Amino acid sequence: MKSKQFLAVSIMMLSLQTVHAQGHIKRAFNLLITDTSTKVESTQKLNKDPETGTKIGQLDVYEFTIPASHHNLVEDIKHAFDQDKEKAYSLTSTSTANKKSYNYTSLAVGGEDNGYPLGDMKNSRYIYALFLDPDDKSKTHRYAYAMEWCEGEKEIVGKLIITYATTQEHRRSKRQTRTININGQEIKIDGNSFSFGSGFPFDGSSVFDTDSLLSNRERSSESWLSEFNTYKNLFLKNPSGTAASHYATYIYKLCKNAKSLDDVEKKMVAQEIAKLKTSTKDDFIKELFLMSIKRLGK
Repeated sequence: MKSKQFLAVSIMMLSLQTVHAQGHIKRAFNLLITDTSTKVESTQKLNKDPETGTKIGQLDVYEFTIPASHHNLVEDIKHAFDQDKEKAYSLTSTSTANKKSYNYTSLAVGGEDNGYPLGDMKNSRYIYALFLDPDDKSKTHRYAYAMEWCEGEKEIVGKLIITYATTQEHRRSKRQTRTININGQEIKIDGNSFSFGSGFPFDGSSVFDTDSLLSNRERSSESWLSEFNTYKNLFLKNPSGTAASHYATYIYKLCKNAKSLDDVEKKMVAQEIAKLKTSTKDDFIKELFLMSIKRLGK
Protein backbone atom coordinates (compact mmCIF):
# COMPACT_ATOMS: atom_id res chain seq x y z
CA MET A 1 0.00 0.00 0.00
CA LYS A 2 1.31 3.40 -0.92
CA SER A 3 1.27 6.27 1.58
CA LYS A 4 -1.76 8.53 1.52
CA GLN A 5 0.44 11.53 0.85
CA PHE A 6 1.89 9.88 -2.26
CA LEU A 7 -1.59 8.94 -3.49
CA ALA A 8 -2.82 12.47 -3.04
CA VAL A 9 0.15 13.91 -4.94
CA SER A 10 -0.36 11.41 -7.76
CA ILE A 11 -3.88 12.73 -8.30
CA MET A 12 -2.94 16.41 -8.20
CA MET A 13 0.01 15.89 -10.53
CA LEU A 14 -2.03 14.32 -13.35
CA SER A 15 -1.68 17.60 -15.19
CA LEU A 16 -1.33 21.08 -13.72
CA GLN A 17 -3.28 22.47 -16.65
CA THR A 18 -6.38 20.40 -15.85
CA VAL A 19 -6.87 21.96 -12.42
CA HIS A 20 -9.42 24.48 -13.66
CA ALA A 21 -11.46 21.79 -15.43
CA GLN A 22 -11.56 19.16 -12.70
CA GLY A 23 -10.21 21.12 -9.74
CA HIS A 24 -13.10 20.54 -7.36
CA ILE A 25 -13.24 16.81 -8.10
CA LYS A 26 -9.52 16.29 -7.60
CA ARG A 27 -9.51 18.22 -4.34
CA ALA A 28 -12.48 16.20 -3.06
CA PHE A 29 -10.74 12.95 -4.07
CA ASN A 30 -7.69 14.07 -2.09
CA LEU A 31 -9.71 14.93 0.98
CA LEU A 32 -11.22 11.45 1.11
CA ILE A 33 -7.92 9.66 0.47
CA THR A 34 -5.96 11.61 3.06
CA ASP A 35 -8.61 11.57 5.78
CA THR A 36 -7.34 9.78 8.89
CA SER A 37 -10.41 7.52 8.93
CA THR A 38 -9.88 6.23 5.38
CA LYS A 39 -8.45 2.85 4.49
CA VAL A 40 -7.21 2.99 0.90
CA GLU A 41 -5.34 0.83 -1.60
CA SER A 42 -4.37 1.83 -5.12
CA THR A 43 -3.74 0.38 -8.56
CA GLN A 44 -2.02 2.63 -11.10
CA LYS A 45 -1.08 2.04 -14.72
CA LEU A 46 0.37 4.38 -17.35
CA ASN A 47 1.07 3.77 -21.04
CA LYS A 48 3.13 6.05 -23.28
CA ASP A 49 3.99 6.06 -26.94
CA PRO A 50 7.51 4.54 -26.99
CA GLU A 51 8.68 6.91 -29.73
CA THR A 52 7.28 10.23 -28.56
CA GLY A 53 6.84 9.61 -24.84
CA THR A 54 3.30 11.00 -25.09
CA LYS A 55 0.75 9.55 -22.70
CA ILE A 56 -1.79 7.39 -24.49
CA GLY A 57 -3.48 5.56 -21.64
CA GLN A 58 -3.86 5.74 -17.88
CA LEU A 59 -5.78 3.91 -15.17
CA ASP A 60 -5.77 4.88 -11.48
CA VAL A 61 -8.05 3.08 -9.04
CA TYR A 62 -8.28 3.92 -5.33
CA GLU A 63 -10.33 1.42 -3.33
CA PHE A 64 -11.51 2.93 -0.05
CA THR A 65 -13.37 2.11 3.12
CA ILE A 66 -14.62 4.82 5.48
CA PRO A 67 -16.87 4.76 8.57
CA ALA A 68 -20.52 5.49 7.80
CA SER A 69 -20.23 8.48 10.14
CA HIS A 70 -17.87 10.09 7.59
CA HIS A 71 -20.54 10.13 4.88
CA ASN A 72 -19.74 13.80 4.31
CA LEU A 73 -16.58 12.78 2.40
CA VAL A 74 -18.74 11.07 -0.23
CA GLU A 75 -21.20 13.96 -0.26
CA ASP A 76 -18.31 16.37 -0.84
CA ILE A 77 -17.24 14.41 -3.93
CA LYS A 78 -20.79 14.36 -5.29
CA HIS A 79 -20.95 18.12 -4.76
CA ALA A 80 -17.58 18.51 -6.51
CA PHE A 81 -18.92 16.73 -9.59
CA ASP A 82 -21.81 19.20 -9.60
CA GLN A 83 -19.38 22.12 -9.32
CA ASP A 84 -17.27 20.91 -12.26
CA LYS A 85 -20.11 19.67 -14.47
CA GLU A 86 -20.24 22.79 -16.65
CA LYS A 87 -16.69 22.10 -17.83
CA ALA A 88 -17.37 18.42 -18.50
CA TYR A 89 -18.67 17.29 -21.86
CA SER A 90 -20.46 14.33 -20.29
CA LEU A 91 -21.72 13.48 -16.79
CA THR A 92 -23.62 10.37 -15.71
CA SER A 93 -24.85 9.26 -12.30
CA THR A 94 -27.09 6.71 -10.61
CA SER A 95 -29.17 8.40 -7.93
CA THR A 96 -30.29 5.26 -6.08
CA ALA A 97 -28.75 1.89 -5.36
CA ASN A 98 -29.25 -0.53 -8.25
CA LYS A 99 -32.37 -2.66 -8.04
CA LYS A 100 -30.62 -5.25 -10.17
CA SER A 101 -27.65 -7.14 -8.80
CA TYR A 102 -25.27 -5.14 -10.99
CA ASN A 103 -25.51 -2.26 -13.46
CA TYR A 104 -22.44 -2.17 -15.65
CA THR A 105 -20.82 0.42 -17.80
CA SER A 106 -17.19 0.78 -18.81
CA LEU A 107 -14.70 3.66 -18.80
CA ALA A 108 -12.38 3.47 -21.78
CA VAL A 109 -8.63 3.31 -21.19
CA GLY A 110 -6.22 4.31 -23.96
CA GLY A 111 -7.65 3.81 -27.43
CA GLU A 112 -10.00 0.91 -26.64
CA ASP A 113 -13.71 0.87 -25.86
CA ASN A 114 -13.05 -2.02 -23.53
CA GLY A 115 -11.89 -0.41 -20.31
CA TYR A 116 -12.40 -0.38 -16.57
CA PRO A 117 -15.80 -1.75 -15.43
CA LEU A 118 -17.99 0.58 -13.42
CA GLY A 119 -21.02 -0.70 -11.53
CA ASP A 120 -19.54 -4.09 -10.60
CA MET A 121 -20.25 -3.62 -6.87
CA LYS A 122 -23.62 -5.06 -5.85
CA ASN A 123 -26.16 -2.42 -4.76
CA SER A 124 -23.72 0.36 -5.60
CA ARG A 125 -24.20 3.88 -6.90
CA TYR A 126 -21.80 5.67 -9.21
CA ILE A 127 -21.09 8.98 -10.87
CA TYR A 128 -18.59 9.89 -13.57
CA ALA A 129 -17.64 12.86 -15.72
CA LEU A 130 -15.56 13.25 -18.88
CA PHE A 131 -13.27 16.21 -19.60
CA LEU A 132 -11.21 16.95 -22.70
CA ASP A 133 -7.44 16.97 -22.14
CA PRO A 134 -6.43 20.65 -22.52
CA ASP A 135 -2.87 19.59 -23.44
CA ASP A 136 -4.15 17.75 -26.52
CA LYS A 137 -4.68 20.32 -29.28
CA SER A 138 -6.34 17.70 -31.49
CA LYS A 139 -9.11 17.30 -28.86
CA THR A 140 -9.07 13.53 -29.25
CA HIS A 141 -8.14 12.58 -25.66
CA ARG A 142 -10.05 12.95 -22.43
CA TYR A 143 -9.88 12.31 -18.69
CA ALA A 144 -12.64 10.40 -16.89
CA TYR A 145 -13.23 10.80 -13.16
CA ALA A 146 -15.56 8.41 -11.37
CA MET A 147 -16.73 7.34 -7.93
CA GLU A 148 -18.58 4.13 -7.16
CA TRP A 149 -19.73 3.41 -3.63
CA CYS A 150 -21.94 1.16 -1.52
CA GLU A 151 -23.30 2.37 1.81
CA GLY A 152 -23.67 0.02 4.79
CA GLU A 153 -24.78 0.58 8.34
CA LYS A 154 -21.23 0.75 9.70
CA GLU A 155 -19.05 1.63 6.73
CA ILE A 156 -18.99 2.90 3.16
CA VAL A 157 -16.97 0.93 0.63
CA GLY A 158 -16.11 2.34 -2.76
CA LYS A 159 -13.66 3.22 -5.52
CA LEU A 160 -12.30 6.42 -7.00
CA ILE A 161 -11.32 5.93 -10.64
CA ILE A 162 -9.38 8.05 -13.13
CA THR A 163 -8.81 6.97 -16.72
CA TYR A 164 -7.20 8.61 -19.74
CA ALA A 165 -8.31 7.62 -23.23
CA THR A 166 -9.29 8.81 -26.66
CA THR A 167 -12.81 10.20 -26.89
CA GLN A 168 -15.64 7.94 -27.96
CA GLU A 169 -16.14 10.03 -31.10
CA HIS A 170 -12.49 9.50 -32.06
CA ARG A 171 -12.69 5.74 -31.41
CA ARG A 172 -15.79 5.48 -33.56
CA SER A 173 -14.02 7.23 -36.42
CA LYS A 174 -11.21 4.65 -36.27
CA ARG A 175 -13.35 1.56 -36.18
CA GLN A 176 -13.12 -1.15 -38.78
CA THR A 177 -15.83 -3.68 -39.49
CA ARG A 178 -15.01 -7.26 -38.50
CA THR A 179 -16.98 -10.48 -38.68
CA ILE A 180 -17.86 -13.05 -36.03
CA ASN A 181 -19.83 -16.26 -36.36
CA ILE A 182 -23.05 -16.51 -34.34
CA ASN A 183 -25.02 -19.76 -34.62
CA GLY A 184 -23.47 -20.40 -38.03
CA GLN A 185 -24.24 -16.93 -39.39
CA GLU A 186 -21.64 -14.26 -40.08
CA ILE A 187 -22.36 -11.01 -38.24
CA LYS A 188 -20.48 -7.78 -38.90
CA ILE A 189 -19.48 -5.77 -35.81
CA ASP A 190 -17.24 -2.80 -35.03
CA GLY A 191 -13.70 -4.12 -34.72
CA ASN A 192 -12.70 -1.88 -31.82
CA SER A 193 -15.69 -2.80 -29.67
CA PHE A 194 -16.87 -6.12 -28.32
CA SER A 195 -19.41 -5.76 -25.55
CA PHE A 196 -23.00 -6.82 -25.10
CA GLY A 197 -25.33 -4.79 -22.93
CA SER A 198 -28.99 -5.21 -22.06
CA GLY A 199 -29.91 -4.21 -25.61
CA PHE A 200 -27.96 -7.04 -27.26
CA PRO A 201 -30.26 -8.41 -30.00
CA PHE A 202 -29.64 -12.15 -29.49
CA ASP A 203 -31.27 -14.38 -26.93
CA GLY A 204 -29.55 -16.42 -24.21
CA SER A 205 -29.23 -19.49 -26.45
CA SER A 206 -26.92 -17.79 -28.93
CA VAL A 207 -23.41 -19.25 -29.14
CA PHE A 208 -20.49 -17.03 -30.06
CA ASP A 209 -17.44 -18.22 -31.98
CA THR A 210 -14.90 -15.47 -31.37
CA ASP A 211 -11.54 -17.22 -31.81
CA SER A 212 -10.67 -15.38 -34.98
CA LEU A 213 -11.59 -12.04 -33.47
CA LEU A 214 -10.37 -12.06 -29.91
CA SER A 215 -8.74 -15.22 -28.65
CA ASN A 216 -5.58 -15.13 -30.72
CA ARG A 217 -4.42 -11.64 -29.79
CA GLU A 218 -2.57 -10.18 -26.86
CA ARG A 219 -4.99 -8.52 -24.45
CA SER A 220 -4.47 -5.62 -22.12
CA SER A 221 -5.79 -6.22 -18.61
CA GLU A 222 -8.59 -3.74 -19.30
CA SER A 223 -9.63 -5.59 -22.46
CA TRP A 224 -9.40 -8.95 -20.65
CA LEU A 225 -11.64 -7.75 -17.81
CA SER A 226 -14.19 -6.29 -20.21
CA GLU A 227 -14.31 -9.52 -22.19
CA PHE A 228 -14.71 -11.56 -19.00
CA ASN A 229 -17.50 -9.25 -17.88
CA THR A 230 -19.29 -9.74 -21.20
CA TYR A 231 -19.33 -13.54 -20.91
CA LYS A 232 -20.15 -13.43 -17.21
CA ASN A 233 -23.26 -11.35 -17.94
CA LEU A 234 -24.27 -13.60 -20.84
CA PHE A 235 -24.00 -16.61 -18.54
CA LEU A 236 -26.05 -14.95 -15.79
CA LYS A 237 -28.87 -14.14 -18.21
CA ASN A 238 -29.68 -17.85 -18.39
CA PRO A 239 -27.43 -20.10 -16.24
CA SER A 240 -29.45 -23.17 -17.18
CA GLY A 241 -29.73 -22.40 -20.90
CA THR A 242 -28.19 -24.39 -23.75
CA ALA A 243 -25.45 -21.81 -24.23
CA ALA A 244 -24.41 -21.73 -20.55
CA SER A 245 -21.68 -24.35 -20.96
CA HIS A 246 -20.25 -22.42 -23.92
CA TYR A 247 -19.99 -19.23 -21.88
CA ALA A 248 -18.46 -21.13 -18.95
CA THR A 249 -15.95 -22.78 -21.27
CA TYR A 250 -14.96 -19.43 -22.72
CA ILE A 251 -14.45 -18.02 -19.21
CA TYR A 252 -12.20 -21.01 -18.48
CA LYS A 253 -10.31 -20.30 -21.71
CA LEU A 254 -9.78 -16.70 -20.62
CA CYS A 255 -8.48 -17.81 -17.23
CA LYS A 256 -5.91 -20.06 -18.90
CA ASN A 257 -4.42 -16.94 -20.46
CA ALA A 258 -4.62 -14.30 -17.74
CA LYS A 259 -1.00 -13.14 -17.75
CA SER A 260 -2.00 -9.51 -18.28
CA LEU A 261 -3.83 -9.38 -14.93
CA ASP A 262 -2.12 -8.37 -11.72
CA ASP A 263 -2.77 -10.13 -8.40
CA VAL A 264 -5.52 -7.73 -7.34
CA GLU A 265 -7.36 -8.17 -10.63
CA LYS A 266 -7.03 -11.96 -10.48
CA LYS A 267 -8.47 -11.95 -6.96
CA MET A 268 -11.42 -9.84 -8.11
CA VAL A 269 -12.12 -12.18 -11.06
CA ALA A 270 -11.85 -15.27 -8.85
CA GLN A 271 -14.46 -13.80 -6.50
CA GLU A 272 -16.80 -13.16 -9.43
CA ILE A 273 -16.35 -16.72 -10.71
CA ALA A 274 -17.12 -18.07 -7.24
CA LYS A 275 -20.44 -16.20 -7.45
CA LEU A 276 -21.10 -17.68 -10.89
CA LYS A 277 -20.58 -21.17 -9.45
CA THR A 278 -23.46 -20.69 -7.01
CA SER A 279 -25.84 -19.77 -9.84
CA THR A 280 -25.68 -23.14 -11.63
CA LYS A 281 -26.72 -26.69 -10.77
CA ASP A 282 -24.71 -28.24 -13.61
CA ASP A 283 -21.80 -30.26 -12.18
CA PHE A 284 -19.71 -29.88 -15.33
CA ILE A 285 -20.03 -26.09 -15.29
CA LYS A 286 -19.27 -25.98 -11.56
CA GLU A 287 -16.07 -27.93 -12.23
CA LEU A 288 -15.14 -25.54 -15.05
CA PHE A 289 -15.48 -22.60 -12.69
CA LEU A 290 -13.38 -24.35 -10.04
CA MET A 291 -10.68 -25.01 -12.63
CA SER A 292 -10.89 -21.38 -13.76
CA ILE A 293 -10.20 -20.18 -10.22
CA LYS A 294 -7.27 -22.57 -9.92
CA ARG A 295 -5.84 -21.30 -13.21
CA LEU A 296 -5.96 -17.74 -11.90
CA GLY A 297 -3.96 -18.81 -8.87
CA LYS A 298 -1.04 -20.18 -10.93
